[in-house]
Order: sequence, then C-alpha cells, then structure tokens
Amino acid sequence: MSKKIEVAVCGAHMSGLALNYQLVELHATLLKATKTAKGYRLFDIPDKVPARPGMIRDQKSAVSLELEVWSMPLENFGAFMMKIVSPLCIGSVILEDESVVYGFLCESDYLIGAKEITGYGGWREYLTTK
Repeated sequence: MSKKIEVAVCGAHMSGLALNYQLVELHATLLKATKTAKGYRLFDIPDKVPARPGMIRDQKSAVSLELEVWSMPLENFGAFMMKIVSPLCIGSVILEDESVVYGFLCESDYLIGAKEITGYGGWREYLTTK
C-alpha cells in the first residue's frame, strides 16, 4: 500500500476548475470540501492564465476560506511540485478542525496591488462575480 499525502487546494486546482486535471493525472482523490481555520486572506493574482488566487496566513483575519483536501500518492508529490510556479508555493495550512495539511500559499510580495477577495469566502464564490 502506497503512502499518501494530503494537499489542500483553494483555487484553480479545485474540482471542475482549470487545473484540477493535474491532481487527477497524479492519481489524487478528493477527500473533502472544508474551510481553513480563521486567519487567512485571499487575493486574485494578476496576469495568471488560468486565473488563480493567492492565499496567505494573517492571524488578524477573522475569515475562514473554502478549499478542498485531496489525497495524493506520496511518490507523485514531487511531480506535482514541479508544476507549481511562483508566486504559489506549498506550506502548512490549518483547517477549521485545527488539523494541518500541506496546501497552496502565496509569496506575499506578489500580492502588493492585487485585488483582495477574502470577503467572498473562497475562489468559487469570487468566480461567480467575474
């Protein structure tokens, strides 16, 4: 039995969105739709095709953001990491149940001047306004 790693996705990698195929091709399976713990902010990263958000940890934020947690065979995680380009990166994400998984975060310098979309509560809700 292969070992698995849990990966939280909050944007274009979510089910049915533009980059979800990258997870599926690496034999990842959806575990659950959930939210982050309070303390995150979300931004629309400018000039990215396909469009995607950048999430940062900010303990002053009172918002929980929607995301999905996927289970991926550990041996495929390196191949997944090779597809992730700056300003996105993988780090620790705290979920609403206080568990911690790996997930997408964003380098904060790239968000200077970016549109903050935290108030939408997640990427899917924001996309309905575009």
